[in-house]
This record gives sequence, C-alpha cells and structure tokens, in this order.
Amino acid sequence: MVLKQIAQNELEKVFGDRLITAKHELILFGQDVGSLPKQVGWLMNTKADAIAQPLTPEEIQTLYEIARKYKIPLVPRAAGTSGYGGAIPRKGGIIVDLRSMNKILEVDSENLTVTVEPGISWANLQFELNRQGLDVRCYPSSGVSATVGGWIAQGGDGIGSLKYGNINKNVVKLEVVLPTGKIVKTKDLDLFCDTEGILGIITKATIKIKTLTPMKVIVSSFEENYQMVLAIEKILEDGPIPYTIKFEESKYTDLKKAIWEGKKPFPIPAHHCSLMVAYEGNEEEIEEGLRVVREVTEMYRGRVYDDEVADHEWHERYYPMKIKKKGPTLVVGQAFAPLENLAAILDDFQFEQASARAGIDGYVNSKTGVTMMGYFLEDERRHFFMLSWSQSFVIFKIAQRHGGHVHSTGIWFANYANQYFGKQRLSRIRAAKLEWDKKEISNPGKIFAYWLPFILRIGKYFMWVFFDLFRNGWGRIAPILLKWLQNVPPLKWVLRWGRAHSPWPMQYGIGCCMVDGAAGIAPRWDFERFGMLPLFGPRQTDVLWISGSLTKKMAPRLRRIYEQMPEPKYVIAFGQCVASGGLFWEGYSLATPPDKIVPVDVYLPGCPPKPADFIRAHLILQNKIRAGTTHWQQRYENQDAMGMMQ
Repeated sequence: MVLKQIAQNELEKVFGDRLITAKHELILFGQDVGSLPKQVGWLMNTKADAIAQPLTPEEIQTLYEIARKYKIPLVPRAAGTSGYGGAIPRKGGIIVDLRSMNKILEVDSENLTVTVEPGISWANLQFELNRQGLDVRCYPSSGVSATVGGWIAQGGDGIGSLKYGNINKNVVKLEVVLPTGKIVKTKDLDLFCDTEGILGIITKATIKIKTLTPMKVIVSSFEENYQMVLAIEKILEDGPIPYTIKFEESKYTDLKKAIWEGKKPFPIPAHHCSLMVAYEGNEEEIEEGLRVVREVTEMYRGRVYDDEVADHEWHERYYPMKIKKKGPTLVVGQAFAPLENLAAILDDFQFEQASARAGIDGYVNSKTGVTMMGYFLEDERRHFFMLSWSQSFVIFKIAQRHGGHVHSTGIWFANYANQYFGKQRLSRIRAAKLEWDKKEISNPGKIFAYWLPFILRIGKYFMWVFFDLFRNGWGRIAPILLKWLQNVPPLKWVLRWGRAHSPWPMQYGIGCCMVDGAAGIAPRWDFERFGMLPLFGPRQTDVLWISGSLTKKMAPRLRRIYEQMPEPKYVIAFGQCVASGGLFWEGYSLATPPDKIVPVDVYLPGCPPKPADFIRAHLILQNKIRAGTTHWQQRYENQDAMGMMQ
C-alpha cells in the first residue's frame, strides 16, 4: 500500500524526525537475518511505507489510533535477528522500530527480577547487571544485537535454557499496548509470548534474573555424530545440570576451520563434531561437572581440549554466522528435535547435503530436546537463488521426519501454528485476535496466514528437486525421486510386499546365540523357504542380526556396518545379552540397549533363543514391514507423497 499524505502528516506531528521514509532505510527494514530472493516480492509487499520510532507507550497508542483510522498495517520490529519473517511486512504499512525504547527501568535484587523496555539488547542488559553482581538467566545466541522484547515476541530458547528454561519460563509480567489502544499489564504470557506482536506491542517486560556466579567451560570433540549424542545423554544423566551445552556437527566444524584466522592451527581435527559444555555454581559443582565430561569423553573415544580452546569457543558463542565469510550469502533454517533422534538427524543431513557447503550447530534445551540451526552457504546474486533459498526448509523437514517441529511460525511456517501452539492455545490467540484486531492492523499475515505458506509448502518440493538437479545432476537426484515415488500407493504396497518376502540377513554374531542362528539356516529349519537368504557382507543385505554382549568398543564397528547397508534396512536383536547385558547386567563396558547405536525393529528374548525363534523373529519383521511400522519406514516411507499431511 501507499501511505496517504494526510496520514503521513498526522504521523509527522507525533514523531517528527523519528518518522523515516528514506527509500534505503525501508529496503533494509524489509529483510531480517535471512536473505530473501526477489521472487518473494511477487507474492507479498515486504517494503514498508514508513518507519516509526516511538519512545513511550502513549506514542504507540496514538500510532494504533492513526493506523485504525486509515487501515494501515503496523509491524513491530526490534533488531530483526530472526529468519522466520515475523518482523517483515507482508502488506507494506508502517514498521514500528522499538530499539529506541531501550532503558532499564528497575532492578529488584531482592526478588531477582528486572524490568526493562523492549528495545534493550541482551548484551547491554547483561553488562549492566554484571556490574551489580547479577546476571540474566538465559539469552539467545544472537544476544549481541537481539533485544529482550524481540525474543519474547518471537519465542524460543538459547544459552542457559537447559538449566533455566526457555524465554517464556523467565518472563514474569508484561506491559502491552493492544490494537484497541488500551495499555494492559498482564501475566497472561500465552497471548503475548511468541505471538510476534499480532495481539499488541510489548512496551515493558519484567524478567527473572540470577546472582552472578563463576562459570567454567570445557570443549571436546568426537569422530562420529552418534558418539557425541551418546556423550550428551551420559553427561545429562551422570553429572549436575550444565548451564548450557552447544553441539556442532562435523560439516559445520569444517566450515569454521575454513575461516580460521588464529596464529595456531585450528584445534579440532577435520571431520570431527564438537561439544561445548558450560557449568556454573560453586567450585564443587563445577569440578564435578568437568570430571563427568572428561570421563564421558574418554568413554566415547573423544578428545578434551585445554582452557584456551574452551575460552575461545565460549567467546565465539555469539557469532555462529561467521561462516558467512565463505558465502557470500547465508541461508538459515531452524527446528526443535528430540535429543534421542539427534544422531539420526545429523546422519540424514550429512547424507542429503553431502555436496553442499552447509553445517548444523545447536543447543540442548532440555534433557529430551535440542534446538538446531542449519546454515547453507549460497550466492544471492545467482539467477537461481530462489532454488537455493529453499534449503532453509531442509532442517525442519529432516527434524520433522524424526519427531521434531518448527522453532517458530513467522511467515514461512504459519500453517504449522496448530502444531507449534497446540489447539487450545491457538484457539485462545484466535479469539483474542478477533476481539481486539478485527481490521487486521497489528502485524497481519503472521500465524493465521494460510495461502502463502500453502504455496511455499507445495513449491518447496519442486524447488528442492530442481536445486539438486542443478547442483548434482541426475546421479544424485534419481534416489530422491525414487524415495518420493515409493510413497505413492499402490507402488508403496507392492514394495512392502516384495521387501517383506525377500529379507537378506547379515550376521553380526559376537555371542553364542549365533550357533542357534546357524542351525536355523541349516536344512532342518530351512530359512530360505521364507524368502530369506543369509549373506556375509553388508553391501547386499537389508537385515542386520545382532547377538551377544555389545561393548562400547564394538559399538562403532556395529554402527559402521549398519551405515554400509543399502536402504531399506532393518535390525533384529537376538538373545538376552544384547538386549540387557544378560549375565553381565549393568556391566561398565556394555552399550545397552543396542537401539542407542542402531534402530532395532525386533527384540528376541532367550538365552539362547532356539532356531525356531529366529524364524519367528523374521515373521514378526515381515508383519512390521507389511504394516509399515519399522524404524526405517517410519522415517521415510510413511510420509505422504507431497508432504501435505501431518
């Protein structure tokens, strides 16, 4: 839309030179941390008509009054460090730049709370609190520029969330100017946290803080992703709760090495994934945590680095996007995921993006979940950047395949709002929107937008295919098309029938159970009458037999064999030893249960199981393949063909 002159005159009376209409400023405020392809402009108007910089809640009241009078959209914005489009206009209008409202209003050292205006950055707030012997409980990785109000409105977690929870759990109360012009003070956080300003503009926030305590950081690295994930789980299980845990998969670490400018060689070996663990508290608690990390790192064949490396990594926590130097453009995606599936997510990412200049880092936000950021180095000057930009959806799609969900909604994921907020909370937000903002003045096109995300949801699949075609040729795109086609009935049912009746098992027998397995192969029981053909090499088989006591030393070999098997692939665990340790229950050297290493589809108890039990296990596996309930099928095959359904 175009701002009417009469409306502009009224705004100039209120804001004076704090009303900005310069073209270069408007272009800059039409973007966030993500670089948008020009084709997005065909679908929506990301260029604002003006920028208003209020200083008081009363000025925002007046701004809403003028906006309602002339039906002008208002888009609240702070530093724009998100990549979801929540601070980008969709229909033009006025951007409300809140960075001038950046004061600390009150520090309550007795109740450990601080009241601030929304435009203060986390770094400035932390600096001022540290001078008084206090500290923030959690803050985003973009905390140097990200603001308090922006993170509350966007939602999410970051550094410190593992110990203190996400930002929603650290907000005490808010002052908000509603679209009706009413100023309210509320503790009803469900309506205003992570709703991106569609129900009003935050003007004050009271958040929890803590006393300033000593902190110690330790950094380690591992050869394989699953070793790193097992180490994270063990650290959380055995030691005190860390302040934060940051992980970096090997492709991201290699990108960091490519931009390394230190005088000494880059400390982390090539193709290693790394882990940074920070502990706070008293000296005993910190030393206990560091001891656990060292022991766990040694257990999973990792390396621990000295304090110099730890201090450097802690300082660099604010700058995860430094790898943009190798860009020149950075395409970013983000998602939540279950911790137990993190290794599978990283493996899928490294397979699907083998030839891409890309990487993943993230933070553990609870004992069961992580937040991941995916980075793709591209060049927005290319004619086909629109295809490259579709990579920003890759991280979410891989995470969704393994039980994850979106990190926020914004513009691009608005049709996942039901999944993100839950039905009950989303119904409350919709009811409040209809009551307070019938004219869709406050940040329109967010959360309740449908047609644009729907178009993107369909279009991104075609963009992915064409992008892979341009980047890798038909040799790489053919398996992706086959994976897509295998989800289309009735081809899916035919493939299930064929795979169920032709399993080719491979033996990984490190215990006495395999003697009975060998008897099952012999003529008396005759496995082959069921279509089973035992082989002895991983590259031609699709079923992996595991038996015997699986030790931590043997676990990497088992994982390597599993990765060498072609897809689809299934796993059967025979006997009590592999399932729970058997005679060596709770042995210090055992890796039990084995599904921490590979996804097990069928467990067969017994010590030892009989040859008939081996056949029974395969018949159970056949039924699971026909039903589509094996681990591999749940990850790949059971998705609908176009990704249109949840």
